Amino acid sequence: MSLFEHKQLIMRTLKFLIFVTFCTGCHLSAQEIQLQAPALSGKDAKLYYFTGAKVDSLVSVVDGSGKAILSIPGKDYRGMATLVVPGSGGIELVAAEPVVSVQSSASQLNTETVSFPSSKENSFLKHIFTSQSRYMQQQSWLQAGSQLFDAGSPFLTQLQPELDKVNASMQALDKEISSSSLYAARYYRLADFMNRLFDTEQKRDSERAALIRREMEESLDIASLYRSGQLWSSVLNFYISLFNHTAGTDKQQQYVASVQRTLQRLPAPYYEAFLAGCITETERFGWREAQDGILAAVHPQFAPSIRSLQRAIGAYRAKNSKEMPAIVGLDNTNETYTRTLVAFYDSDCSSCVNEMFRLVVAYPQLKEKGIRVVSVAADTDKKKYEKGIKDFLWTDKLCDFRGFEGENFSNYNVVGSPSFYLLDKDNKLEGMYFAVSDVEEAIKN
Repeated sequence: MSLFEHKQLIMRTLKFLIFVTFCTGCHLSAQEIQLQAPALSGKDAKLYYFTGAKVDSLVSVVDGSGKAILSIPGKDYRGMATLVVPGSGGIELVAAEPVVSVQSSASQLNTETVSFPSSKENSFLKHIFTSQSRYMQQQSWLQAGSQLFDAGSPFLTQLQPELDKVNASMQALDKEISSSSLYAARYYRLADFMNRLFDTEQKRDSERAALIRREMEESLDIASLYRSGQLWSSVLNFYISLFNHTAGTDKQQQYVASVQRTLQRLPAPYYEAFLAGCITETERFGWREAQDGILAAVHPQFAPSIRSLQRAIGAYRAKNSKEMPAIVGLDNTNETYTRTLVAFYDSDCSSCVNEMFRLVVAYPQLKEKGIRVVSVAADTDKKKYEKGIKDFLWTDKLCDFRGFEGENFSNYNVVGSPSFYLLDKDNKLEGMYFAVSDVEEAIKN
């Protein structure tokens, strides 16, 4: 998926979350989402809840009376959740109350068919978005109407007081939101930040970008963002894109500096989740310099629990120590090679397939230079793997059919594919690349 397609998907999802979402929350040893929907009896009810980019899920069967209870473990979850009945729709909610009751008499779950009895969180969020939508429509109509009349028209004197009332109502709503301690208010402020971030990124406004950056580094509520669902990944994605569009030639260095400033104020578990999210975005954008800059500041004793971050840190440390592990399953009896190129790929990845085709074309040149090529696939389907390697010209083709959890992928801390590791005769790393053209450039001399 291209970056443009990825952003479009994010924005479509965000519009649903921001303008159609309702929220609730929890504070017990097990926080309960109680569904009462008689028309859905016998169906599965699934609840998804979030910590950073991680998604956990629960499932319960709607019993004969139409009731299902889903209990979030622990007592401190305070954020977004998604309740889905496969084939019958779903809704978004938040956990910030001991029990959230979701009631519906319809055969489809959506924001029009459900109610949340006794939920301050849901009631307030509905109040926010309903009021804001109404005020914005009124403001738009009045402003458009004022443009239809000449200055001094008696109609303008009638429109202006109404416009003042709407503006005053919007200011009162903003004050109400700012003074609220409910998660619904925090989520709204995060959604507002996302809207401003997106608008600034689209307009490539450097002055507004500086304000957005300062807000991220100094005051954005990362703790609430951590459990906001789709907003988490969306904010991180558009934040790096903001630098790509507004920061100039040193955009990667500026991004690194901003990420490091933000990390300095984050305790666990937000520090690790934010760090992992930013590393994921540097992978997506191909910002290797930024990735190395961020990882260089990670304390040597820091031991992440997020698998993708473990691999990124492991790859960075291995790259800098230059010591690479032996490839499992490789016959090393042939000592005629001067160097080895290890190509990690996945047959389900279109860019991998393209790069491996380029590697086939480049292979005669590599062989002439005494470079041994070893391909390691992340495939889990043997037929697909065997079909993919039939045109490979080299001898050493490996796959343990364990995907990215395979031994070689794990030992080399491979974060994304394709990845190419150029090793010298002593198995020390000469270079790590993500395109065959970069390998060809590296071996010119």
